[in-house]
Amino acid sequence: MDMLPVKFEFRGTGYEALIRVKVKETKTEYYITIMNGELEKRLFGHHILTEENGQLLPGSAPDDDIRQLKQTIVEALKHYLALVPVAGHG
Repeated sequence: MDMLPVKFEFRGTGYEALIRVKVKETKTEYYITIMNGELEKRLFGHHILTEENGQLLPGSAPDDDIRQLKQTIVEALKHYLALVPVAGHG
């Protein structure tokens, strides 16, 4: 299991998230922990991204704000993974 430090910008402010990687038989799951209490609370219960068939999927979100936050983290994670491949990934 890897922990990835991923930096991202959301609404003009820089943040960092620690993303725990779990490689399973048919997919890879990414568990997000944002190093900001307010954003972490907003993401609570919607903190898992899934990669299936080479596609990183943000999953469901209850509103546009959380959907936008997750999409921002997806893009930052894609960039990170392109620079630093994870063992057992891809």
